Amino acid sequence: MRRSSAVFCFMLLWFSCCASNWAQQASLVSQPLTGVRYQSRGPARIESSAEGLHLTMDDPRHDAALLVLPPADADTLDLSAWQTLAVDITNLAHDRQQRLVLTAIEKEGANHPRKVTVGIGLNPGETRTLRLLLPHAWLYAAPDGMPGPLLDTAHIARLEFELQWPFERARAGLVDVRLSRLRVEGRITATKNFSVTNYAPFIDRYGQFMHAEWPEKIHSDSALRTAFVRENAALRSTQRPASWDRFGGWKNGPQRKATGSFRTEKFNGKWYLVDPDGHLFFSQGIDVLTASNETIKVPEGKANWFEKLPEGAHSYNAIDHNLRIKYASPNYEQAYFEQLTKRLEAWGINTIGNWSALELMQVGRTPYTLQLTDYDGHMPQIAGSKLKFYDVFDPRYEEKMRTLLQRAAEHRPVVAHSLTDPMCIGYFIDNELNFGNRDKLVLVDEILQSPASQAAKQAFIHDLEAKYKQIENLNAAWQTHHATWESLLQSTQVPTSTAYADDAQAFFRHVLDQYFRLARNAVKTMAPNRLYLGARFISTDAVRPALYEACARSCDVLSVNIYAHSAAGFPEDDFPDMPVLITEFQFGVLQRGIFSPSLCQAGATPHERGLAYTRFVEGALRHSKIVGTHWFQYRDQPLTGRGDGEAYQIGFIDVTDTPYSEMTEASRAIADRMYATARPE
Repeated sequence: MRRSSAVFCFMLLWFSCCASNWAQQASLVSQPLTGVRYQSRGPARIESSAEGLHLTMDDPRHDAALLVLPPADADTLDLSAWQTLAVDITNLAHDRQQRLVLTAIEKEGANHPRKVTVGIGLNPGETRTLRLLLPHAWLYAAPDGMPGPLLDTAHIARLEFELQWPFERARAGLVDVRLSRLRVEGRITATKNFSVTNYAPFIDRYGQFMHAEWPEKIHSDSALRTAFVRENAALRSTQRPASWDRFGGWKNGPQRKATGSFRTEKFNGKWYLVDPDGHLFFSQGIDVLTASNETIKVPEGKANWFEKLPEGAHSYNAIDHNLRIKYASPNYEQAYFEQLTKRLEAWGINTIGNWSALELMQVGRTPYTLQLTDYDGHMPQIAGSKLKFYDVFDPRYEEKMRTLLQRAAEHRPVVAHSLTDPMCIGYFIDNELNFGNRDKLVLVDEILQSPASQAAKQAFIHDLEAKYKQIENLNAAWQTHHATWESLLQSTQVPTSTAYADDAQAFFRHVLDQYFRLARNAVKTMAPNRLYLGARFISTDAVRPALYEACARSCDVLSVNIYAHSAAGFPEDDFPDMPVLITEFQFGVLQRGIFSPSLCQAGATPHERGLAYTRFVEGALRHSKIVGTHWFQYRDQPLTGRGDGEAYQIGFIDVTDTPYSEMTEASRAIADRMYATARPE
């Protein structure tokens, strides 16, 4: 049996429910990690003092990290008898937010060593404790196939402090922190044979993990209805932030030109969206705002995992089950979206983010963004390429892009309405494409290796003919021996010369300009007053010059998905002077019966998750280019994983439609002081 997070889920989830108690007892039951060795790696620098360890990094790349190694007389660290690993971190910078992650890595055995990461974002001068909830592998066995982190905590090879997926520019003092009191907290007893009798079933009819308790857990239909009545009463008495206008813009802020549509403007050194009434607007949004989306998978032969399941079911829609009970009707969607609109106002959310329900947009009280397409695999590709990209020179691609918005409007009434709807901010096209330049420039190599009929290859040869005129000139530069331009077209060989590399870079920029130009035209031809919001880069793509320069030439806004504990280090000075919208970020902790925290674990308690949200948005508000932050996503992912296996505790609500108070309170608190936190004088 493959061991997984479900191996330790009962005890681990019990730990997470009691995490606040751990923090209280930590001062009573804790132990310093003594005898460990500290070692810098790459460009990281460390300096010891009586106050702790001073860690600085000027360049986040090149494997920069601080390593914490076992004592000289030991091969590994044994953390198996403790609940959490903790360290106090101080941001020594007085003018900027900083981020850092701590990773625990087990000793390498027969399999690739597993690791678990937790991170923190710190305001200037701030000191807080970073805690990693230790996911012990010794707890007990459980069903195969469950997602989640897992460590052999008795054999930890090292700890690492570093920047995860760095997008920051190298600069002096990029990381400037003090680490102190590295310790373990909350002693526990390792029981190798701990088990839960009759583990299956472990998913109840509400979609919750059965073998743990937490304060908000639903145990009956009446509890669902009671929670519904209680929340509705609270929503009726809660008003949207007083500083907002009808769109969520800064009602009493500087009056700018009102155009009846959303637009962008740089004001007092900071970029903003400007709402249709001419008020500065910072977009605080949530993605995937739907009534019922992902179902819980029923793996082959695993129906016994569920307390109650329809005969022969391959999936179970617990969300739909719960909402039918709450609303006492199978036709709950219209009422649900009315309530969701009230939720957004109460939570201080002024934007419907990507992949959200069109019915929510139809309510008409919340600004929204729309995705016109998310990587259409039916569009022409480069033959033989595995990149998530297109042949943007293929006439079929050009035609599909030319009619993209028109076809969307014909098939979706909300899209047709969005063309003139002032609540529509703008449109995304695609998401997290792989443009083929992450490690090295492979896209043009693949184009050159494609058949002669490939449109992109023909465009490349056309550019080369225009530059070199004669094939002999190209041969001299590329160190090749093509008899004619036609023979180059038929060839699939990739040269290694410097001249080829230069020409490949030039054509790559041509490809990018073609892609973004066609996408911009797809929006502006039919909707000139809507913003073209870009292609939603991953963070490390967004800082590649060829990509952001092409984006700047065509996009109204550069959109980027940032999975990190702070976005404050996103480039400002040596970056295009344009607005940036963060279209995905998230934080999770192990709580409420979910086996995996998220791509960005925020600590050991729900409070730390809410604080992580606060720090992230604070850093974005003070950034000169960032015009909004959109959380991914509205609801936790399914207990057994979505289609690609992700099973993260990342929602504003759980599977029973119960809001996470630490998230709703954090977002509302930010909304109440949103415009005071930003830069304008």
